[in-house]
Amino acid sequence: MTDVIYEHPLNEKIRTYLRIEHLMNQVQAHAALDNQAQQHAFFTTLFALLDIMERNDVRPDLMKDVERCEQALVNWSRHPSVSDDALQHMLQKAVRLQSELNRSGKLCSSFKDDAFLIPIRQRYAIPGGACFFDVPQLQYWFSQSPLVRQQACAKWLEQLALAAQSIEFVLTFVRERGQFEALHAENGFYQSTTDKYELLRLKYSMDLAVYPTVSGNKYRFAVRFMQLSEADGRFAAEKPIPFALACC
Repeated sequence: MTDVIYEHPLNEKIRTYLRIEHLMNQVQAHAALDNQAQQHAFFTTLFALLDIMERNDVRPDLMKDVERCEQALVNWSRHPSVSDDALQHMLQKAVRLQSELNRSGKLCSSFKDDAFLIPIRQRYAIPGGACFFDVPQLQYWFSQSPLVRQQACAKWLEQLALAAQSIEFVLTFVRERGQFEALHAENGFYQSTTDKYELLRLKYSMDLAVYPTVSGNKYRFAVRFMQLSEADGRFAAEKPIPFALACC
């Protein structure tokens, strides 16, 4: 039996964090640059990530969230059942991230001065604009030795590192706030009120042949499980669905 964990944000800040995390993971996955398709995917994802980072100045929110995490960790340190070694590691990371965020400017702003990426990014914004007749410098870059390309990629990933580590730290903390509780969605539907939660996590079995759709805000939420059909597209499941829910 294969379980799937579906996450749904309940505010715009967490929605942005999840999008950045998703794109960060893709950028890192494509960073091997093993072939031309992977190299194109790397730049496509990198530029999508930079677009989100530029539209949303997440640094002030991350500074506040990392500070809140540190305060919570200090409170947990007074609990006798908490592992001291793990706690100290998390506290040290929180302090380091706070210090680096305080010293940094707007995250990823250094990409605006990258003379190689700027013209390429403009072409990637156009459908099909990354053809080599539009950006011959990209074809030249793709044709260089793997070492040269890996060095350039390492430099770009280093510029993303603080944002990636801060997002990972905060989202890990948010996720660990909630514990999964076994529930049933009667006729494929479940609803409840929220208590200042920021993230819903649903765990369900692929054997049920359904997937969840969630609507909600900081006051209440509703889950509707759906099924897919080649003939009818998607339609609401009308059977009891066992699932687990963590409110974070």
